[in-house]
Amino acid sequence: MAAEIRAAYANYGDDPDKWPQEVKHRIQGQTEEQHTAENKILRHLILHGYTNQYIAQERSKTPQYIQQLRGRMGRRGELDYQATQDELTQLKYNNEHLPKNKQNDSSISTAMHRDKDWVCCMREKLREADNETRR
Repeated sequence: MAAEIRAAYANYGDDPDKWPQEVKHRIQGQTEEQHTAENKILRHLILHGYTNQYIAQERSKTPQYIQQLRGRMGRRGELDYQATQDELTQLKYNNEHLPKNKQNDSSISTAMHRDKDWVCCMREKLREADNETRR
Protein backbone atom coordinates (compact mmCIF):
# COMPACT_ATOMS: atom_id res chain seq x y z
CA MET A 1 0.00 0.00 0.00
CA ALA A 2 2.87 2.39 0.77
CA ALA A 3 4.12 1.98 -2.80
CA GLU A 4 0.70 2.92 -4.13
CA ILE A 5 0.62 6.07 -1.98
CA ARG A 6 4.13 7.06 -3.10
CA ALA A 7 3.11 6.53 -6.72
CA ALA A 8 0.03 8.72 -6.23
CA TYR A 9 2.17 11.50 -4.75
CA ALA A 10 4.64 11.20 -7.64
CA ASN A 11 1.95 11.14 -10.34
CA TYR A 12 -0.64 13.56 -8.94
CA GLY A 13 1.19 15.88 -6.54
CA ASP A 14 1.20 16.61 -2.84
CA ASP A 15 -2.50 17.39 -2.44
CA PRO A 16 -4.56 14.18 -2.09
CA ASP A 17 -7.73 16.21 -2.70
CA LYS A 18 -6.58 16.64 -6.31
CA TRP A 19 -5.93 12.92 -6.90
CA PRO A 20 -8.38 11.01 -9.15
CA GLN A 21 -11.25 9.43 -7.24
CA GLU A 22 -10.39 5.88 -8.36
CA VAL A 23 -6.87 6.26 -6.93
CA LYS A 24 -8.23 7.52 -3.60
CA HIS A 25 -10.83 4.74 -3.45
CA ARG A 26 -8.25 2.07 -4.24
CA ILE A 27 -5.92 3.31 -1.50
CA GLN A 28 -8.76 3.79 0.99
CA GLY A 29 -10.13 0.30 0.21
CA GLN A 30 -6.75 -1.26 0.90
CA THR A 31 -6.46 0.64 4.15
CA GLU A 32 -9.90 -0.36 5.38
CA GLU A 33 -9.62 -3.94 4.25
CA GLN A 34 -6.11 -4.83 5.31
CA HIS A 35 -5.39 -2.71 8.33
CA THR A 36 -8.36 -3.02 10.62
CA ALA A 37 -8.63 -5.76 13.19
CA GLU A 38 -12.22 -6.44 12.15
CA ASN A 39 -11.30 -7.04 8.52
CA LYS A 40 -8.43 -9.31 9.54
CA ILE A 41 -11.00 -11.40 11.40
CA LEU A 42 -13.36 -11.36 8.41
CA ARG A 43 -10.57 -12.40 6.05
CA HIS A 44 -9.58 -15.23 8.41
CA LEU A 45 -13.17 -16.52 8.53
CA ILE A 46 -13.45 -16.35 4.74
CA LEU A 47 -10.18 -18.25 4.28
CA HIS A 48 -11.46 -20.94 6.64
CA GLY A 49 -14.56 -21.39 4.52
CA TYR A 50 -17.32 -19.96 6.67
CA THR A 51 -20.38 -18.93 4.68
CA ASN A 52 -21.19 -15.29 4.05
CA GLN A 53 -24.40 -15.65 6.05
CA TYR A 54 -22.60 -17.15 9.06
CA ILE A 55 -19.89 -14.45 9.04
CA ALA A 56 -22.48 -11.70 8.66
CA GLN A 57 -24.45 -12.97 11.64
CA GLU A 58 -21.41 -13.51 13.86
CA ARG A 59 -19.69 -10.22 13.03
CA SER A 60 -22.75 -7.94 12.58
CA LYS A 61 -22.06 -7.21 8.92
CA THR A 62 -24.30 -7.54 5.90
CA PRO A 63 -23.94 -10.65 3.73
CA GLN A 64 -23.38 -8.29 0.78
CA TYR A 65 -20.37 -6.75 2.51
CA ILE A 66 -18.88 -10.19 3.10
CA GLN A 67 -19.60 -11.20 -0.50
CA GLN A 68 -17.86 -8.07 -1.79
CA LEU A 69 -14.85 -8.71 0.43
CA ARG A 70 -14.70 -12.34 -0.73
CA GLY A 71 -14.92 -11.17 -4.34
CA ARG A 72 -12.08 -8.66 -3.93
CA MET A 73 -9.95 -11.33 -2.28
CA GLY A 74 -10.65 -13.68 -5.18
CA ARG A 75 -9.85 -11.11 -7.86
CA ARG A 76 -6.52 -10.34 -6.17
CA GLY A 77 -5.63 -14.02 -5.84
CA GLU A 78 -5.80 -13.93 -2.03
CA LEU A 79 -8.50 -16.57 -1.67
CA ASP A 80 -6.22 -19.45 -0.72
CA TYR A 81 -8.43 -21.59 1.49
CA GLN A 82 -6.96 -22.90 4.74
CA ALA A 83 -7.95 -25.41 7.39
CA THR A 84 -6.75 -26.36 10.83
CA GLN A 85 -6.12 -30.01 11.66
CA ASP A 86 -9.39 -30.05 13.64
CA GLU A 87 -11.32 -28.72 10.63
CA LEU A 88 -9.78 -31.39 8.41
CA THR A 89 -10.67 -34.06 10.96
CA GLN A 90 -14.26 -32.82 11.05
CA LEU A 91 -14.39 -32.77 7.25
CA LYS A 92 -13.00 -36.31 7.06
CA TYR A 93 -15.55 -37.49 9.62
CA ASN A 94 -18.44 -35.93 7.68
CA ASN A 95 -17.09 -37.36 4.45
CA GLU A 96 -17.01 -40.87 5.90
CA HIS A 97 -20.16 -40.85 8.04
CA LEU A 98 -22.77 -39.12 5.92
CA PRO A 99 -24.98 -41.49 3.91
CA LYS A 100 -23.43 -42.44 0.55
CA ASN A 101 -25.95 -40.35 -1.37
CA LYS A 102 -25.01 -37.29 0.74
CA GLN A 103 -21.23 -37.52 0.39
CA ASN A 104 -20.95 -34.55 -1.95
CA ASP A 105 -19.62 -31.03 -1.53
CA SER A 106 -23.05 -29.45 -1.12
CA SER A 107 -24.24 -31.83 1.60
CA ILE A 108 -20.97 -31.65 3.49
CA SER A 109 -20.87 -27.85 3.25
CA THR A 110 -24.40 -27.70 4.66
CA ALA A 111 -23.52 -30.06 7.51
CA MET A 112 -20.41 -28.05 8.39
CA HIS A 113 -21.89 -24.59 7.69
CA ARG A 114 -19.01 -23.90 5.31
CA ASP A 115 -18.69 -22.56 1.79
CA LYS A 116 -18.99 -25.24 -0.89
CA ASP A 117 -15.77 -24.08 -2.60
CA TRP A 118 -13.86 -24.49 0.68
CA VAL A 119 -15.24 -28.01 1.12
CA CYS A 120 -14.26 -28.91 -2.44
CA CYS A 121 -10.75 -27.55 -1.96
CA MET A 122 -10.23 -29.25 1.40
CA ARG A 123 -11.61 -32.60 0.19
CA GLU A 124 -9.08 -32.43 -2.62
CA LYS A 125 -6.30 -31.79 -0.10
CA LEU A 126 -7.49 -34.79 1.95
CA ARG A 127 -7.45 -36.99 -1.18
CA GLU A 128 -3.92 -35.82 -2.03
CA ALA A 129 -2.73 -36.50 1.53
CA ASP A 130 -4.37 -39.93 1.47
CA ASN A 131 -2.70 -40.75 -1.86
CA GLU A 132 0.68 -39.68 -0.44
CA THR A 133 0.35 -41.98 2.56
CA ARG A 134 -0.55 -44.94 0.31
CA ARG A 135 2.66 -44.61 -1.70
